[in-house]
Amino acid sequence: MSKRKIKGKKKKKKVKGMREERVESVEEKEVRVEHIATTGTSADIETWWDKFEELELDDKLDLLYNTFASEEKEEFWEGLELFDAVEKVFNDLALKGRVEEGIKLLEKLKEQRYAQYMADYPYYDYNLLHYYAPLDERERMKEIIEHFEEDPVKGIDHISVALDIFRLYGMAEEACQVSRGGYQKLKGSEEIMPWGVAELNQRAVFCAIREYIISPDYGKKEVEGEFYEKLKALDFWDEDSGDDERLQKTVKTLRGEIRRDWTREDFMISNADYEDNVYLFFVEFIRYLNIDKSFEWVTGDLFFELVLEYFAEVPERRAGFYFCFSKEYLDKYLVSFFSFLSLNDAKGMAVLKALDYFSAFLHLKGIFTDEELKEVKSAIEEFNVPLRRAYEKRSWKYKFLEGWE
Repeated sequence: MSKRKIKGKKKKKKVKGMREERVESVEEKEVRVEHIATTGTSADIETWWDKFEELELDDKLDLLYNTFASEEKEEFWEGLELFDAVEKVFNDLALKGRVEEGIKLLEKLKEQRYAQYMADYPYYDYNLLHYYAPLDERERMKEIIEHFEEDPVKGIDHISVALDIFRLYGMAEEACQVSRGGYQKLKGSEEIMPWGVAELNQRAVFCAIREYIISPDYGKKEVEGEFYEKLKALDFWDEDSGDDERLQKTVKTLRGEIRRDWTREDFMISNADYEDNVYLFFVEFIRYLNIDKSFEWVTGDLFFELVLEYFAEVPERRAGFYFCFSKEYLDKYLVSFFSFLSLNDAKGMAVLKALDYFSAFLHLKGIFTDEELKEVKSAIEEFNVPLRRAYEKRSWKYKFLEGWE
């Protein structure tokens, strides 16, 4: 948490050479085609697909269920390209408002054809995650986490989605388990981009801080020692690193032991300490969300991340003020979360809420003027219209938006 950059970010893929959509290698597909051609099942598969493509949605659903229950040939499953059929039926059901039937389909696949489910688990789990999280189905979350832990490299982009969802819904224990376990397993991987590992590390470090500040034994030597051991295990801190002062400020600010009287001048680019000031102000924002607005700490950390990324990239800062608002850049920022094949729409759905709370906090602290707050509120109201349209299409995923007034 304390190593976040104030000046900006770069969006990259986490897995080297990997696209975000499902891709099968040419070599793998050639081997599969050759295999089914010699086993006598290729004609069966072609017949199955011809039948599938001619059917209406309900009949496609029935065909999948019947195939799950009756087809026993391993070669058939290897050549079927089952994911394509399941994905099409699930998406068609979701578009028709029949999400529960789509979820039942995925659950039945997992129950009857577990090997086929696990072959493409990140994509199936992605939908189950969005469905079960708002229902607070912790056992379902546990199953999904176990899948990620079995093959974290394969699921890295979807691990990030899981972390976003856990933080949105305040599922702190799940967020901590995934980030900690993911970091420990992936930190030495040559397949993962360093920034992807660093992202997991940041989540895990914040979880360690959260556990320490909410401990009933906070401040006691034994608990403090355990806290530092957790940070060392996360490669975050050692006695000679120079991080201790900032870490202590972070902890004490979150606990409310340090309070500051901020002025607008603290956040002018000309101020030699503006980067530290911005960071500590955001830390205060996390505490404000928890104490005054009853958000879980991990949700506050997500809001911190979203708003920090926005202000760090605003192209023009009027009069050198760091928290300069730009409606034009907010438009671009929102679009970046909903681009084709993006997995980041969970974050995108929360951007306006995060910015709304943060602008109110800036105003509360006397940093924003009435006019500046009005400008932000007006833009949020305007962008809420298209975002709500997007929400209506994804409403089964993002129940957390309901009631967030």
